[in-house]
Amino acid sequence: MEGATATKSEFEADVSAVLPFGEERNHVSSTLFLPDGEPQAVLVCWPGGSYDRRYWCFDAVPGYDFAAHATARGVAVLAADHLGVGASSKPAEVDAVNFVTMSAAADEFVRQLRERFPDRRVVGVGHSLGGALTVATQALHSSYDRIASLGMTHGAKGSVTHGVGDGSEARQAALEQAPTFLEDWDAGYATGYRVPNHDWLYRPDTPAEVVAADDETAAAWPRQSYVDGLTVGYSAELAARVECPVFLCFGDHDIPDRPRDDVSFYEQSHDIRMLVLENAAHCHNFATTRTVLWDRLCAWAVEAD
Repeated sequence: MEGATATKSEFEADVSAVLPFGEERNHVSSTLFLPDGEPQAVLVCWPGGSYDRRYWCFDAVPGYDFAAHATARGVAVLAADHLGVGASSKPAEVDAVNFVTMSAAADEFVRQLRERFPDRRVVGVGHSLGGALTVATQALHSSYDRIASLGMTHGAKGSVTHGVGDGSEARQAALEQAPTFLEDWDAGYATGYRVPNHDWLYRPDTPAEVVAADDETAAAWPRQSYVDGLTVGYSAELAARVECPVFLCFGDHDIPDRPRDDVSFYEQSHDIRMLVLENAAHCHNFATTRTVLWDRLCAWAVEAD
């Protein structure tokens, strides 16, 4: 089914009006993949840290293209670049490009998207740091009908100092840790390290050609987004405000030791699905079991309320 024809086009939204950057023009860019016929739902897919939209339409090696897989199942996919990432605008005031401004831009992007698909369910999907931003967008703006957060834990992360006290201490710990994830922190829009992190991004049976091609997609991100994502307790407070249905996925060799514990963070949602994907590390789309996740996610996106 993955070989079924999909219509591909660019979708761009001017988000300047909702951002605190004066007369500066800013936009969010995406690639829209439409199935043959009316889509059953629209998935707005956001990449994780060090990735751009290519994570969702990876065609360097056959069989790893989520967008092709989803459109073959009747679901539209927007592979989107966050504000400050990929082909989307990079505001001059880089340290103001954080969860608040990035989620405001995403919300305006979705608002304009709904004008094109007024009668379709719109589902926010985010991987890793993109999952945290999807949660933030929903918590702050209620942009989506449903959200899926894949590989993003709101619990403690081994790379971040444990036992921090108040919010200021948690923020300081994140400020100290974030530069260790990025090759060029001083650039403001900084590229994340890939090769040193292969062990937790992929399982040993991910083909070498896939890993090599994926390394070529490394993209710069606004550095403050890493600080927000690493601040203990920040994303958890946002998750507690989400009321819509939620789909969670972690690999069985992913970041959290106890992935099922993340369900407890979504205190206001009454419909939470959890998948622990077998033989998967953090980058689920490159696991040998990836289509299990893809099929579950597409089915959940279109199921009746």
